[in-house]
Formats: sequence, structure tokens, C-alpha cells
Amino acid sequence: MTHRALTTYLTDCSRRAEASRLTVVGHPAPDTDAVVSALFEAWRLTRTGTPAVPLVQAAALPRETAWLLGDAASLAPLGAVNPAAQLVLTDHHDTAAYAGRVVAVVDHHPLSPGTDLTDIDAEIQPVGAATTLVARRIRRDGLVPDAFCARVLLGAILLDTEGLSPYKAKEQDRETAGWLADLCGEDPAALFAALQNELLSETDLPTLFARDYRRYTDPEGAPLMGFAILKVWADAEPDLAAVRALLQADLAAGGCRVCVAKTVLHRPDGTREERYLAAGPQADAVLELVRRTGGPQARRTGPDQVFLPAACVHRGRKWYAARLLEAIAEKT
Repeated sequence: MTHRALTTYLTDCSRRAEASRLTVVGHPAPDTDAVVSALFEAWRLTRTGTPAVPLVQAAALPRETAWLLGDAASLAPLGAVNPAAQLVLTDHHDTAAYAGRVVAVVDHHPLSPGTDLTDIDAEIQPVGAATTLVARRIRRDGLVPDAFCARVLLGAILLDTEGLSPYKAKEQDRETAGWLADLCGEDPAALFAALQNELLSETDLPTLFARDYRRYTDPEGAPLMGFAILKVWADAEPDLAAVRALLQADLAAGGCRVCVAKTVLHRPDGTREERYLAAGPQADAVLELVRRTGGPQARRTGPDQVFLPAACVHRGRKWYAARLLEAIAEKT
């Protein structure tokens, strides 16, 4: 798996995307993990005898993803899913959204209640990144990425595990990252720092809100919670009134019981603070859980917000979602 072979493959994909019978897609708010896992899983399938094309469900790649992919970024297929294609999902498993066309899933998120994976070739493992699972498939199949491809795979894993953080990364992530680092000769810490700088330098608020957004539903598919994570440098925090407007628009459009925006404020010394804003009937319950979890220094700084200084306990979206969704559903 070489840089040249990747660009040749992607160039060919752009010519036959609409006619492809098998499309590999990440989630509809694609981050680097979603893009890279879809791209490399489609390429792996093609290399092992099952022709497939990747698709990024967005009008443009996130800036850190484009930086990582370099000259291959402009070749990544963008747009809407072909309604006639069968699908492989990476980095998500919302099979109900695709009207029975999903044939396989590669995901690292906990299985959503009510998800039916009957007759679907599903690999769902609680690792830090979907790209870890794809890279392990590549290695299992005897395919060896060159330095460029290994760097891309490594970068996606680093971003989704926050630099192999002990709170995010599992042993499979660390082992796979080590293999890829040996292949590309990159220092994972230095690569993560460069990627983090690209990610945090994005300042367009609608892009920030949509870039790392998830919508959660009950087992019947009714919307319960929208949850956006905005990652920025601490001196570039978005205007709170503008964030509130996006939350209200999301609440109106999605019909959720609560919509949450978590802004992660990064400092050059590696510390971070977090601000949570919430809107909707269940907003107070969400904010109180955040405040209690954060510890004594967590503060309700307004009726719709909680601020967590660096010394607080900081939990991820998966942790909160697991505890919030059942309570929200009960009160719907």
C-alpha cells in the first residue's frame, strides 16, 4: 500500500463512484477517523478482491484531515450516498438510516440500544479509533503500508485517542500505533501536536459545530440528544450567543429533548478547560450531571452552562451519553 497506489486508487474511484455497487462511508459528520477508516477500508476491500469505493459525507474535509492526507486530500470522494449502492459503515453503526442496504460495519462505539445487526458482517470493538480496527485488518491481510500511508493511519488513530491518552486508547490502539510509527518513522507525540494545531486552528463556528456532532435516538429512532464538541485554542473561544443560536436551531431541526455543545479550550501547556452549554427540556439534568461529575471546582456559570476548570474531572461524550440517554428517554 503505497502513496502512489493510493492516489491512483482514489483517482479511479472518482470516475466510478456513482456506478459502484459497494460504498464505504464514515458517519455523516466526518472527523479524521471517519474519513481515514472509510478510505482505507474501501481500499483494503478492493485490494483483497471486493471492489469498493469510499465516500466522505461532507462538502469538504476537515482541515486537519486535509493536512494529513496532503496531495491525496483533493482526490477523496465527497458527497451524498448513492441510493443504489450497498454500504459498509465505518466509525458508526446507524444501520437504520440506510434502509437495509448495510452489509458490513467496522466501528468502535458501544452498540446502540435496539440496533439490529442480523445478516450484517459487523466488527464492533471498544477501542479508541475505528482506524485501529481497519489498520489491524490491513495487517491481518498481509498488506504493508508505506511511510506515507502508515503516517495517515497513525495520524487518524492519534487524533481520535487524543495522542494515545490513557482515557481514550486501548492496548490495540497502542500496539497498532507502534507498528505504524515503525513503518513511517514518525514520532507519535510530534505528529499529534502538529495535527492538534491544525484541528484547533479552525475558527468558523458552523464548521466547528458540525465537525464533531452526534445525534442520539431511542430504540425506535426518535431523537433524544444532539451533542456537539467544539475544540479550540483557549484564546479563540466562540461567541456564546452564537453557540446558543446553533443549539436552538439544532433543537428545532432535530426534535431532540436536549442539545449540548461542549467547548474544549486547549492551552499551549497541554491543559484544558471545558464549557458546556445546553438547550431543551432536559438541559438542566444534563448540566447538573456535568457539574457533579466535574467535582468541587466545577461551576454553574449561568442557567444554561457549566464551566470546568483544568483541575476538574473531564469526561468524554461516550461516558455522558451512556448515563444520559436512559434518563432522557424515561422523561420523554
